Parts: sequence; C-alpha cells; structure tokens
Amino acid sequence: MKPARIPLLAALVAAAGILPSLPAHAAEGKVDLQGEWTTDCLKIGKNDRHGIVTRITIRGERMQAVSQLYARSGCQQPTVQVRYEGTLDGGLKDQDSLQFAHTATSITMTPNDSDVVEHYNRDPKGAGCGLTGWRENIPFDVDGRTCAAIAFARKGDTLFDRAWIDGNRLRFAAFPIKWSNRTQEDRPQSPLETVYYRTSY
Repeated sequence: MKPARIPLLAALVAAAGILPSLPAHAAEGKVDLQGEWTTDCLKIGKNDRHGIVTRITIRGERMQAVSQLYARSGCQQPTVQVRYEGTLDGGLKDQDSLQFAHTATSITMTPNDSDVVEHYNRDPKGAGCGLTGWRENIPFDVDGRTCAAIAFARKGDTLFDRAWIDGNRLRFAAFPIKWSNRTQEDRPQSPLETVYYRTSY
C-alpha cells in the first residue's frame, strides 16, 4: 500500500464518528445515546480500496470516539487512528431530531504504519497536518490543524449539530464532515448517510 494513495482522513469524510453525548437536562435523549455505538466496516477511498470502523462511547456528559482506518476494504492492516473527545453543552428535541452543541476537548491522530509515518513526514504541510516528527503508534494533537482537506476544530470550540435515533440506529447532521458549524444558524438540517449501531449499553 502506498501512503500517498490514502486520502488523509477520508475516513472522517466518509464515516468517522467523532461525536458528542447529550445534555443532562435532555433526559430522554440522554438515555437513548448512552453506551456504545459502532459503524460497520465501511469502504472508503479511491475504488473503495480502504476501510474504516468508528466506535463511539458515551457515558453521562462525556464521550470518546475512535475511527480506525485500514489499508484494505475488509478492515485489515490498520494505518491511521483518529480519536475525538468532547463534552456536551446543550440539547433540545426538535420534531424527529435532537439539537445539541458539543465542545471539543481533544483531537489526535496516530499513524499505525511506517509507510504512513514516512509519508506524513515527507509532506508536513499537506498530509502531515503542518507537523513534523511523526512516529509510529505515537498520537499527535491535530485540534485546530488542517490535515489534507479537513480543518479541525480547536480545543474549546463549540459546534452545533443534530442527531436522529431510529431504534438501534444513530445518525448525525454535521460531524465529522463539517467543522465550521459554530453558530446555531450554521446547524445542518438533514442527517448524514453514516449509521452507527448500538453495540452495548
């Protein structure tokens, strides 16, 4: 696998789940989102050559989401891991969805493959998120950085989003495609295609 062929964070564009929990005062929604939510192994990249799995764990008002990218479409041979942590700032039921805002506390990327490390260090302004010194299996803070076409939120940035729950299926409106929805007016109105399935409570 050539690292240049890995669209950096295409997984985030396609299916990464770096997503928030619900507010304490939105009791019904909070119960719905508690636990663990996981995508299927999703095909991404040119000709669907790569794969990704995203797992979101929500406990109270804290959440953690990890997206693992793979070299192969069947989700074999890990290449890059993206981890998001955040806290919920508010929520309100709106017809069939829940409006909420979440605040980023940490966004990191960890290359899991020596070829990817070499690629990031060779192209620090593009694939390397403006950073040098990438090392295998060592996480780097990428909050506030632009990695390829993705401009991540900074620590402390609040993003306005929307969620839909249908049985054991969960979808979001903005995350992780859009990171510029920083006002209520910028809150997206329709769900993304990516589905997260409840895998535990």
